[in-house]
Amino acid sequence: MIGNVANLTRWEWFKLRRRWMLWILLVFAILFAQLAVWGQFFSYQNLQTTGGELTVPASLQQQQGRAPRTVACNDLLSGNPARQPADLDAQVVAGLAAQCRQQAATLPARLARAYQGFSLPGSISTALGIVQTLALILIAILTASAIGIDYGAGTLRSALTQGIGRWPYLTAKLITLAVIAFLGLVVALATVAIASVVATSIAGAAPSGAATATWSDAGLALWKAWTSVLPYLALTTFVTVVARSSAAGMAIGLGYYFAEQLIIALFSNLFSWFQNIADFLLVRNISAWTGGSGGFGAAATLPDQTHSIAVLAVYTLVLAGVAFWLFERRDVQGATGGG
Repeated sequence: MIGNVANLTRWEWFKLRRRWMLWILLVFAILFAQLAVWGQFFSYQNLQTTGGELTVPASLQQQQGRAPRTVACNDLLSGNPARQPADLDAQVVAGLAAQCRQQAATLPARLARAYQGFSLPGSISTALGIVQTLALILIAILTASAIGIDYGAGTLRSALTQGIGRWPYLTAKLITLAVIAFLGLVVALATVAIASVVATSIAGAAPSGAATATWSDAGLALWKAWTSVLPYLALTTFVTVVARSSAAGMAIGLGYYFAEQLIIALFSNLFSWFQNIADFLLVRNISAWTGGSGGFGAAATLPDQTHSIAVLAVYTLVLAGVAFWLFERRDVQGATGGG
């Protein structure tokens, strides 16, 4: 049994690695990981240059009809009249300078957080904060494609007639997809490490108080990011097996991520009791497990870590279990076409 699954897993990897989709999805993951590092780097550079910025409403500007704009605290606190905003009243400038002096007390901490965000090992957690959300979408696309293509092309029937077994067949696909998800995260983080070294060399010495992240934090973030993908892999597998269609698997796998957050945002504002239901929904518990924000319009406080991992384990076992049960019991039809 184990040898059969291992051989099928090897064969599944051989098939997937020859498909452009796998590598295109990996490129997307790498690009988004780089966005996290360089976004923090340029934020740090801007914070150093400006000392923080304040937005000046149009109503406070002497010239009417102008849009709101920002002014740098370093200019306001420089004491150099040439660097002061010429189109602002003196009282307005004084008020803005007072706000800048208040912000100056927190500037070292803000610089330290920004520096940690693009330097190792803190950049690992920063990148995973963005890549993990994208990974849910990418794994939904890859899973629906990898499982649904056999239905659409009609190769599933011929494969099963060779006596490989239905459970080993589906198990090999899920193991391959889970391993690919992990390796994809590792590859993306390897590029993050390279970018962090480059960014750190450009930024120079770290500000005081910047070294707070640890490699154990980075490892834990990677573990949580990967395990958070598994319930979504199970969901997409379930939908694809039920519908016997890669198109349905992709559509529902992608749509559910956004639909759940919209439903939570809407019903949590209408009904106070909906908070209790929201705490048992899939994406919300993924956000709680990985330490995310809970998405747009998030309802109140996210569930705790123990609650979230228990809920995610139930989702994974139930969805995967039902998918296996259906895959084992239902007749396999011929080719269903591209969908």
